[in-house]
Amino acid sequence: MLSIPDDFLMDTYKKAIALNLCPQFITLLEKEIRRRSIHSSKRGTESSYRENESPSIH
Repeated sequence: MLSIPDDFLMDTYKKAIALNLCPQFITLLEKEIRRRSIHSSKRGTESSYRENESPSIH
């Protein structure tokens, strides 16, 4: 995932949540976001993503 730009990673994360994709895939994206230290200012408000997530992927 190193070659994926931050904005593309975030777009992928948002779309994965909106489409209710595989929880393991969403978790993988979340781990990469944390690894890169992409802060909530780049991600938008945390609540906008968390509302659509199931508790199993936190």
